[in-house]
Amino acid sequence: MKDTKYFIGLDVHKEKTSYCVRDKLGNILIESEVATLYSELESRLKPYLGASMTGLESCTSYYTIYQNFLKNGYHIKVANTIQLRQLIAKNDKLDARRLSEMLRLGTFPCSYIPEEKIQHLRSLLQVRHSLMEEKTRCNNRIQAFLDRNGIVMPDQEAFGKKWRQQLLQYIGSGEVSLELRYEYDHFVYLEEKAEHLGQEISGYTMKHWIKEYRLIQSITGFGPILSCYVIAHILPINRFPSNRKLRRYAGVVPAFHESGGKKSNGHIPKTSSRKMLRWALIQAANAAGRTNTKLGRYYRKKKKQKNNAGIAHVAVASSMIDIIYKVLTTNKPYNPRIC
Repeated sequence: MKDTKYFIGLDVHKEKTSYCVRDKLGNILIESEVATLYSELESRLKPYLGASMTGLESCTSYYTIYQNFLKNGYHIKVANTIQLRQLIAKNDKLDARRLSEMLRLGTFPCSYIPEEKIQHLRSLLQVRHSLMEEKTRCNNRIQAFLDRNGIVMPDQEAFGKKWRQQLLQYIGSGEVSLELRYEYDHFVYLEEKAEHLGQEISGYTMKHWIKEYRLIQSITGFGPILSCYVIAHILPINRFPSNRKLRRYAGVVPAFHESGGKKSNGHIPKTSSRKMLRWALIQAANAAGRTNTKLGRYYRKKKKQKNNAGIAHVAVASSMIDIIYKVLTTNKPYNPRIC
């Protein structure tokens, strides 16, 4: 903005927000903190907002503030926290100062803010993901109880049909404690809730992104739910200039470090922009690895070469990102003979 006179940095938290206002020369005009309410922020910053650029960090509390600034016609940016460098000294006041200075100098690392439909889909998936994580913990508690009490179960996949039938027989016999009964009831409840929510998520995705939904499901390993994870975290695909950028975003390419002429690589970063996206890709890679397809054969080849299933999963997930990028940019379903 050519008419920008002020640069406002906001460090937003659940209860309070620190703010700092600078002029073009970098002088701090005002700085303080206020309750995290748009009405409070607008009241304090009203003299500057008309000719200002505002920046804040991405966090759990930023979205409502961000939307209110946009609706009232104010220029606002959200920082990509992964690209922000950690300072030696850090507190809310310094964060607000730093953001305002980066805006003034033009070094503010902007973050992509999804449209409301994508944001809603992400929220639904987060709820489902939490249900699935609790279901896994409940699963582990049930199996730990069986081991502690010496209850021998059939030599079959845990929580499969026959395994469950045997477990229900134990529960119905009255020879087990209430602990196991309530744990199993809780497991069934979580399973039903997750299944119902999954149907809601699939319906919502089909309503808004039916074409992309079908394209992704054409790829080996991607079912109705995993396709929703991809849509929620990748669309719109045109924000990625290349498949390499998409791979890096998903966290399925090895990071490398170079210093003093020495290079080290092969390490997959523990954190990525979208951990849930990477989880979905690994799940799809695992499913594809059990098939007699091109991706399945590639998985088994990598697993044999590296003697490590985890490395094979990541390798297949990386290939899947390339396929996803191609089908979404060309609007053509996956053809294993070509891809």
